[in-house]
Amino acid sequence: PATLVPTQPTLQSYITALQGDIGRYYLNSIIASLVSTVITMILGTLAAYAFARLRFRFKTPLLILVLALSFFPPLAQVIPLYRVLQSLHLLGTLGALILPYSVFGLPLAVLILMAFFQDVPPDFEEAAIMDGMTRLGAFLRIILPVTVPGLFATAIIVFVGNWNEYLFALNFTTTSTYTLPVGIVTISQTEFTTNFGVLSAATIMSVVPLVILILLLERRIVS
Repeated sequence: PATLVPTQPTLQSYITALQGDIGRYYLNSIIASLVSTVITMILGTLAAYAFARLRFRFKTPLLILVLALSFFPPLAQVIPLYRVLQSLHLLGTLGALILPYSVFGLPLAVLILMAFFQDVPPDFEEAAIMDGMTRLGAFLRIILPVTVPGLFATAIIVFVGNWNEYLFALNFTTTSTYTLPVGIVTISQTEFTTNFGVLSAATIMSVVPLVILILLLERRIVS
């Protein structure tokens, strides 16, 4: 029977996990999560700034349309996405994860970044524009440096969401492109049983990159 405190501590579960394909799952997760986070942050930053600062027609309907991407539960999106990815010949590749991760991470990124941009006084931009700087120049040289903590915080939230995503990774990838959430289940299960020791060890190993990432960016966030 399982006990809270093991009578004979051992690292065998970690060794068994490492003997599997966890290295490949790590690499797949890093590529899919990192690339999609970069795409989401680029698009989300530009969109959030436009919604927070600029005046244009159909601004509110467009914002509602962007946020509407998060209205539907992931389970209801699997079959339509599967058909789309199948038509694009992306099934079984990491592109099948990067594309939906990039799109469905946008609403959260836009919502968070809008709040940060709205907290920056408009006087900063107006002064820069009066000095001859373009709107884009003011955005890149004035606004972005001021909102760096918000950008890093948003990037971490989006990255962690992509890193832990399971449903899309289960349905849109194959054995060679499994990410950690799916791979952990694969290496810890046999036909009839689940090795909970290996499952727990692999889960702890999957959290390590997230802890390192947060520790590395902590100073940026709190600044």
